[in-house]
Amino acid sequence: MLLIKLSIDVSMLVGIIGVAFVAGLLLRSAQLKRLKNKVSELEKEMMTCHAEILELQQERLVLEKQLEGASDIPVIPISSKEEKSSDKLQDKSVRKK
Repeated sequence: MLLIKLSIDVSMLVGIIGVAFVAGLLLRSAQLKRLKNKVSELEKEMMTCHAEILELQQERLVLEKQLEGASDIPVIPISSKEEKSSDKLQDKSVRKK
């Protein structure tokens, strides 16, 4: 049988574990820093998008108010005529059956 004798000093083992722990902490903190930067960039982008949406809604309201005051022409809805004609067609189909 082949026996491998491995002798490691306890202080060396503690040192290796300590170095690995510190390296892990440094890597994780760098990763968290990158993620926080991404989140802050996305938050800024969302804020600008919401600001643009609010500006567009304000412009739309201003245009609607301008159109309300300027239009003196009466508007006749077309949808009511279409609904009545479609109801009549359905009644005729029921009678044929």
